[in-house]
Amino acid sequence: MAQQQNHIFYKWGGGVEPDLPRVDHATDEFLVTESGEELVDAAAGAAVTNLGHSVPGIEQIFESQSADVSYLSLSHFSHDAPEQLARTLASRSPGDLEKVFFTNSGSEANEAAFKLAREYFRARGKTEKSVVVSRWQSYHGATFGALSATGNTLRRRGFEPYLTDWEHISPAYPYRWSFDGTDEEQARAAARELETTIRQRGPETVAAFVAEPVGGASIPAAAPHPAYYEEIRAICDEYDVLFIADEVMTGFGRTGPLFAMERYGVTPDMMTLGKGLTGGYTPMSAVLVSDAVADEFARNDVSFAHGHTFAGNPLSAAVANFVVERYTDGVLEQGRARGAQLVSELDALRDHPMVGDFRAVGPMVGLEFVADRASKAPFDPELKVYEQVYDAALDRGVYTYPGRGSVDGVAGDHLMLAPPLTLSKASVSRIATAVEAAVEAVYDRVSHATTAR
Repeated sequence: MAQQQNHIFYKWGGGVEPDLPRVDHATDEFLVTESGEELVDAAAGAAVTNLGHSVPGIEQIFESQSADVSYLSLSHFSHDAPEQLARTLASRSPGDLEKVFFTNSGSEANEAAFKLAREYFRARGKTEKSVVVSRWQSYHGATFGALSATGNTLRRRGFEPYLTDWEHISPAYPYRWSFDGTDEEQARAAARELETTIRQRGPETVAAFVAEPVGGASIPAAAPHPAYYEEIRAICDEYDVLFIADEVMTGFGRTGPLFAMERYGVTPDMMTLGKGLTGGYTPMSAVLVSDAVADEFARNDVSFAHGHTFAGNPLSAAVANFVVERYTDGVLEQGRARGAQLVSELDALRDHPMVGDFRAVGPMVGLEFVADRASKAPFDPELKVYEQVYDAALDRGVYTYPGRGSVDGVAGDHLMLAPPLTLSKASVSRIATAVEAAVEAVYDRVSHATTAR
């Protein structure tokens, strides 16, 4: 039978259908194509399926909740499923992040957090505070507010006329820092750029600082010394600026603990969640809000004029409840163990001529590729080294998460590995073998091409 015409408008290649593998079904850490090829999902989709695919019992949740009530507007009704999810998240979140505002995606969660920051200061009579400060080489979402905060040059390109004129500081990127001193001294020096930016813009205008606790798609697994966030917290407190931790990617065991901020011992004023919140089974995200922020709304009887049609719907909330309950200490420990195994089995790449930086934070690994290790010079972007490594790994049966622009927004190639926390030891070995071989194959190709020039 001839394949029917595909009417999807794809984001790559002018919207025309690309030549993509067609997945028939998925289970655990495996994607099985229509041709029967079994691929190891070393990216957990887009760092989403933290528990793997087809988790037993999930179908019963869909069936029972949809038979009960699948949709309600939380503007007018309440229901046990979203209330239970909010209680669970509040009980497992760090510090006093006790209130939960539901949204549908990571972009929406960050948009809501920015609006909450704005309304919080309006409630306090500080109506000039509206600016959000973020970092270059960050990603906070594709909607206009989230993209305004995003520091990923290639994602912003072309949409600048729509973006808000907010501030960006240098990324938390120890591999490319030029500060002197110990790791702690460098971290504090980098963090103090936030203070300089706040003072230059005017403390009376700055409402929030948003950051991914550990680098995600733009600089995967880049993690500063804990002193960085200690300094950030102190600066935000001094200048009355809210600290928003974007845990859309790093939450739910991706870096080892349930939330990446636990690594630093610092509590933000808000924390945005997504991806692993539902493990990919349904769209849902959330903003965790501190008591101090939430109490200001209650004290002044301020309504938050923001929301989305499907936010907090009972079906998605019931699914999220089921997923979040699966993040037990045992699952988190398994994720850390598999991450340690992956790092160990990839150890040979630490000294590879093409790998400038080998980063790992729990079950999250980032490989940064360079043309010269001594100078840290990146490859010519036209070579698309990130894409070549991705293709070579896929040819060897492993799906990974490639990226570019890590150095200056345009140059810089990298690969992220973010497999399900529940994957097997055998699959870890398959990932390591395929990635090592892919890096070596691409290095042979690009080094010969460079020599030929």
